Amino acid sequence: MTRIISFASTKGGVGKTSLVMALTSELRRRDATVLLLDCDPNRHLAEWARRRNDSGVRVIEEITESNVRQTVQENAPRFDYTLIDLAGFGNLTMLYAFSVSDGVMIPTQQSFMDVKETVRTFKVVADSVGVLKHTPTCSVVIVRTQAAIESRVDRHARSLLAEHEVPCFRTELIERSLLKEMTYTGQGPGDVNPNSNADLNVRTLTDEFVAFLNAAPANPLIPRG
Repeated sequence: MTRIISFASTKGGVGKTSLVMALTSELRRRDATVLLLDCDPNRHLAEWARRRNDSGVRVIEEITESNVRQTVQENAPRFDYTLIDLAGFGNLTMLYAFSVSDGVMIPTQQSFMDVKETVRTFKVVADSVGVLKHTPTCSVVIVRTQAAIESRVDRHARSLLAEHEVPCFRTELIERSLLKEMTYTGQGPGDVNPNSNADLNVRTLTDEFVAFLNAAPANPLIPRG
């Protein structure tokens, strides 16, 4: 059954597109087909998909509030996963993407400013219940963390999220050179260096991602096979 998820933040530069790239590369290693919707005017995700040159990944660009719902409804059923990379600011495209998503993932870095915007984005999703027929399941994932034991700033970030009752993935996306290299080559850590620390991290995160989506109620606006 196809699953649709939006990647959202009201703040730019949080690592949203890199997260989509990492998950896409690992989903493909699991033989899942992936549809990518690039809603960001910079089109970084679309450029990456072309570098990857993978028949199991299709990317559609120039997604706006006028076509996001129709694009998902017409194309998502042919893929195992649809990942919607939203622009790093709040707009109508974000709300319309939520309306056709099963889930929403909000990436955040660990600074107070990032976590504050993450809480704001989470509230946008929660408030959408008043205008949408289906409110997607939502969670946060902390990205660009250091490969070390839990730091004080990590505890601060998780404490602030918990204070606002914002759910958060256990697994964080750790900053490693293979993830930066991925943006140049189109290949994920597991494609380049299987069983490396970066690969193991992405695999663990993808396990949690898949479980999160499997547990999310299916959006009734999307036809399922």
